[in-house]
Amino acid sequence: MFKISEFSNLSQVSVKALRYYDQIGLLKPAHIDAETGYRYYTANQLFPLNRILAFKELGFTLQQIIELMEENVSGEQIRGMFRLKKAEIETLLAEEGARLQKIEERLEQVEKEDCFEPENDIVLKKIESRQLLSVRRKTSIQQIPALFGELDARFGKSLTASLPKMVLWHGCEECEDEVDLEAGYLVQRPFPPEGSDAVVRRLPEVPMMATLLHRCRPTSPCTASAHLGLWLEQKGYRMKENEPRREVFLHPEHNHSSDYIAEIQIPIEKVHETLSGIKKGGQT
Repeated sequence: MFKISEFSNLSQVSVKALRYYDQIGLLKPAHIDAETGYRYYTANQLFPLNRILAFKELGFTLQQIIELMEENVSGEQIRGMFRLKKAEIETLLAEEGARLQKIEERLEQVEKEDCFEPENDIVLKKIESRQLLSVRRKTSIQQIPALFGELDARFGKSLTASLPKMVLWHGCEECEDEVDLEAGYLVQRPFPPEGSDAVVRRLPEVPMMATLLHRCRPTSPCTASAHLGLWLEQKGYRMKENEPRREVFLHPEHNHSSDYIAEIQIPIEKVHETLSGIKKGGQT
């Protein structure tokens, strides 16, 4: 099981929102410690959470979503709802295009739930200390390209184009629709960013990182996190406290593609304690 902060990191949904979903009965934790009140979630709960987010993007209120979840709406019905919404959005003004793209991505995510299979094996490895040129913002994931654009504009696309991209997902308990994101380039040599709010810092060495290669779109969550979460539960690992989830975008899937071959990297440690033994370090 995952503490609420870990589940928030995996799902990219804030702790504040998860607490509220519990309060209104939309998504209850799998377990609540009777003594401490700490909430615990399972990786399987990422799938109903994805449906909740999909319904939100379709414009349903939280009360309507509760009713839809209680009715156990089928995947085909959900796909039908998305198709109707897509037809409506296609008649709107050009600026609605970004919203349409988000709905299409959620539709693809729901469809994958019925045939959920990992694309590659999960690999445990040591990650050496690396130097990162980055900017950090509390913003939406749709702004990830803009964060890299800031660095490109400051230091020149001719320089940054050859560097691996990395996004770090920092915890943000009070964020709602925004996420605490750090986007940057892995660099080899000293790289002073004078005149910019970009920083160069050295990422710490991570003795044990769970990694998974997958295809992704930087501006959209994907099912790879759910698969990695299931694996962590099954193998008896847990996410390390106060260590951000990393994602390294290795290269585009093909020329002019918005999809990347990327590697999720989650710092982990072996679980030696029982659930009752870790409750002191838990989070409600």
